[in-house]
Amino acid sequence: MNLNVIEELKNLNIDKISIGIKPFVSSIIVLVLAFILIKLIMLLTAKTIEITKFNEQREKTLKSIVDSVAAYFIMTFAVLTIMSEFGLIKKATILTGAGIFTLVAGLGAQNLIKDFINGFFLLFERQMKVGDFVAINEKFFGTVEEIGLRATAIREWSLTKIYIPNGEIKTLKNYYKEKSRVIIEVIVPFEQNHDEVEKALKDVCSIINEKYEDRLYRIGNTNYSEFDLVGVISLDGLQGGAKYIITGVVLPHYKWSIRNRTYETVLRIFNERNLKIGYPRIWFNKENPKH
Repeated sequence: MNLNVIEELKNLNIDKISIGIKPFVSSIIVLVLAFILIKLIMLLTAKTIEITKFNEQREKTLKSIVDSVAAYFIMTFAVLTIMSEFGLIKKATILTGAGIFTLVAGLGAQNLIKDFINGFFLLFERQMKVGDFVAINEKFFGTVEEIGLRATAIREWSLTKIYIPNGEIKTLKNYYKEKSRVIIEVIVPFEQNHDEVEKALKDVCSIINEKYEDRLYRIGNTNYSEFDLVGVISLDGLQGGAKYIITGVVLPHYKWSIRNRTYETVLRIFNERNLKIGYPRIWFNKENPKH
């Protein structure tokens, strides 16, 4: 065989190998650059929050959104670029919105589109922000840590982190939205003197209003926010006493701490004045112990 022909065949094989390797090398480079760019954006948004310090909760929410959108956009662009390297789509398609739509539709990602749409409305309507304590679908309770276009992440009391697709969020309770009402129920045995009990509970209200004045919701009518005794709302035979209610409106982040402090104050005042707290009682028929 002619040596020139052999040499040409060798060069042809080398060219084929190099052509076959090129898409893989390009794909790896694209992925590495995509991850580096995402990390840089996340670092930039974090540094921005440290420098500005305007409203920490709102800034963390904005960071979560920016990071999420940037990650989706960059990874989508990277996937389209890799697909074009392998000749699966035309390079011109990458620069058009139709390319992204084609990719999503091709994957049959109906749930993904639903998550994005629902996530958009959650963010646009500002139904929650990072740091809020929420109840989702009456099933998941926790503090919001991340809000993205696809999913929302909350941290439960057990410190378990749960990711919930936005498309599955049907009901949302936000306990940290502007203001929160604290409701204190106190059951007192029927034989206790009503006037003494009422006086003790009103004193509890005065103590809480004075001690935690800076945590009351003070916008508008100030009397509306202060702790006050509603009075007796029921006579509960099963609990063995009259049920009194105390209410107050506080800044939402202090709801549970002030509730706990109020119950502690009730116990302390009742102990000091020899007043009793009601508890369930079982009544027996002396003639027939079974009843």
